[in-house]
Amino acid sequence: MANRLVVQLKVRRKLHPLAKIALISIFVSKYYLHLFLMKKLLFVILLVTHSLHSHSQKSPIKFGEIPMGDMKMQTYTLDSAASAVILTDYGEAYVTITNFNASLVFERHVRIKVLKKEGFKWADVAIPLYYSGTTEEQVSNLKAVTYNLEGGKIIETKMDKNGVFKEKLNRNYNLHKFTLPNVREGSIIEYSYKVYSDFIANFPNWQFQYTIPTVHTEYWAIIPDFFIMEKYTQGYLRPTTFEIKDQNRSDYTDKAHHWIIKDVPAFKEEPYMTSESDYVSKVNFALAYINFQGQPTQEIMGSWQKLNDRLVESEAFGKIITGSNFLQKQTDALIAGETDPIKKVEKIFTYVKGALEWDGYKDYTADKLKEVFDRKKGTSGDINLALASMLEKAGFAVDMVLVSTRDHGFVRPQYPMERQFNYVVCAVRIDGKPVFLDATEKYLPVGTLPERCLNGQGLIISKNFHGWINLETKAKARTITDADFVLGDGGELQGKISFSRDGYDAIEMRGDYQSMGETEYIKNSVGDNSSWQVSQTSFENLKEIDKPAKEYHELTISDHVVEAGGVFYINPFVTNQIKQNPFTLTERMYPVDYGSLKERIYICKIAIPEGYTIDEMPSNKVISLPGGAAKYTYSVTQVGNKISILSNFQINRNIFIQTDYPNLREFYNQVVAKQAEQIVLKKK
Repeated sequence: MANRLVVQLKVRRKLHPLAKIALISIFVSKYYLHLFLMKKLLFVILLVTHSLHSHSQKSPIKFGEIPMGDMKMQTYTLDSAASAVILTDYGEAYVTITNFNASLVFERHVRIKVLKKEGFKWADVAIPLYYSGTTEEQVSNLKAVTYNLEGGKIIETKMDKNGVFKEKLNRNYNLHKFTLPNVREGSIIEYSYKVYSDFIANFPNWQFQYTIPTVHTEYWAIIPDFFIMEKYTQGYLRPTTFEIKDQNRSDYTDKAHHWIIKDVPAFKEEPYMTSESDYVSKVNFALAYINFQGQPTQEIMGSWQKLNDRLVESEAFGKIITGSNFLQKQTDALIAGETDPIKKVEKIFTYVKGALEWDGYKDYTADKLKEVFDRKKGTSGDINLALASMLEKAGFAVDMVLVSTRDHGFVRPQYPMERQFNYVVCAVRIDGKPVFLDATEKYLPVGTLPERCLNGQGLIISKNFHGWINLETKAKARTITDADFVLGDGGELQGKISFSRDGYDAIEMRGDYQSMGETEYIKNSVGDNSSWQVSQTSFENLKEIDKPAKEYHELTISDHVVEAGGVFYINPFVTNQIKQNPFTLTERMYPVDYGSLKERIYICKIAIPEGYTIDEMPSNKVISLPGGAAKYTYSVTQVGNKISILSNFQINRNIFIQTDYPNLREFYNQVVAKQAEQIVLKKK
C-alpha cells in the first residue's frame, strides 16, 4: 500500500528539492503507475532547478515560561471535576525537503496542569511510530519538564534520558514512551518533540478533544498544493478559528490549514459506545493524489478494488493462504472419512483454536505460517490466515474479511484507506453462503464473531466476491435464570437457582471459568452475594460450545427478605435486577451501540409459609419501543401457596440513533421501576 512505502532516495548527484518530491511520488505510487509513466516523469523531474523554502509556524507558548496563575490553579473553572486540564496542545505538520530526501515532520508542544491524583496518568506519554522493514519514524528534540511550586518559587524537574524507552505495539507500530518525573497534585507538565517520517502518505491527523478539558488546542497542516488531500472532520465542536493561507514557494504553493479551538470540554464516555475515536472532535487526512503541473495525476489512495487485488497477491496475505503447503498433511488427517462440510469446517476450526494461542495483537497480515505453528501463538492475522489456509487445502472456498474492531473505530467506506482496518476474520462459503470464523477465541462457535468485531461492515478480500458485508451474527447475549425457593418463617429463602447461557453470555462465562478455575469462578460470581450460602454447585456443557453453558446452585439466602412487624417485603429478583438506568443524561450526542442483541429471562417461584397471605403483589406489564426494538414483559401469578414471576428483558436492535434516545431512556426508567416493586406478605 502507498502509505506504507518507504521513501528512499539514493541520488549520486544533486537534484533540486522539488525534483526530490516528484521522485518520491514515484516510490509512493509504485503500485499504481505503469513503468513508462515513471520514466517519463523522472525525465521531466531532472529538468527542475529552482529552490525551496522551509516553513515553520510558532507555538502560542514558549517552553519553560509558566504563568504563576497556572501554577496556583487548584480547580479548573469550567470543569471543577477535572483531574487535569490541557493548557495548550499545539501541533504542526509539514513536508521538509533536503538534497537527498523528503519527509514529513510533525512538531508537538503540550502543557498540562495536574489537579488530582487521577490526573497523574497524563504524565505517561506514548508516541506511536510507524515502521516498515528497517525504516521507522524517528523522534528528535524531545524535551520534558515537570514544574512544582515550592516556597513561592517554580522548581523545574527535567526528565532523565533513562526515562525514555521503546515498546512494540504491533506489527507496524512501536511506542516511544516516557514518564515525566516528580509529578504531584498541582504540578504542570510540559513536553515537546518532533517526529520525522519517510512515509509521506501518512499525513498526521489531529485530535482536538480528550477525556480532560483543553484550554487551547491549535493545529497547522501545511500541505503542498500538488498533494491532493482528502480531509474530513468529526465531532460536534466548532473551531474558534479556521483559515487556509497560501504560502508561496518558488515553484509551488503550500496550503497552510490552521485550526484553533478554545475551551474544549472533556469528552465524556457514555454507556454502550464504540471507540471514543469515532466521536471526539478530530480532523483526519488521507493523501489521495499527487498532481504535478503538466504531469499525469498519480493516484495514491487508490480504491477498495486495488486494495483487494494487492492483498490477494500479497505474500503476507493471499499467497500465504494458497501457499503454506506443509499444512496439507495435517488438514487431510483432520477431515479423513468426513463427508459433511460443516463437520469438516468444525474439525479444522477446533484444531487451529487448540494449536495456536492468540497473543492479543490485532492485525490482518501474517508471518510465515510454519514459524507461527512452531511458536504456537500469533496475532489475529497469523491465526485466521492459518485457518483460511487449512480450509483452502480442504477444498473450501474461503475469503478474508477486513474488520475495524469496536475499539478501533468504524470504517468510512468513502475513503479507501487500508489503515481504517486493524483485524481480519474468515468467511468460508458453504452452500454458496459466507459463514464467519474467528479462531482467536477458544469458545467461539462456527458462525459467531467476537463482540469486538460487531462494528458495522467488513470488506471481503477475494478473487470472486470482493465487496462489503454486514458484520452481524445470529448469536445474541442471552441468559435464562430459573430460581425456585421456599420462604422460611425467619425470612430466609432456601432452594436452588440455575443459569443457562447462550451466545455471547456463554462465551464470556466459559472464558471466565477457564481462566479462574471452578473455585475462584464460584467465589467471584455467586460469592459476590454475601448473603448466599451455597451448599452445592454443578456445571454442564462447558466444553460443548454449540450448547448452552449451564450452572446449578443449591443455596440459602439469609437476608434478601425484609421483615418488619410480622410483614415480609420480598423483591422477587434475587439476582439480575436492573437497579439503575444506565442512561443518566437527558440528551445524548452519540448513538447507543449495543454490539450484540440481548435477552435476559428471569423466572422465580417462591413458596410462602403457612399462616401468611399476599397483601400486595406487582401487576403485570408489557413495555415496548416502536417496532419492537426493545421489549420488557413482567408477569406474576399465584397458584396455591406458590408465587411465580416471569421477567423478560430484550434489546432487539443493535443501534439506537440520537433521536431514539429519549424513548430508550424512558424504557429503562420503567423497567427499573417495575423490577423494584415488592411482594408484601402478612400473617393471616
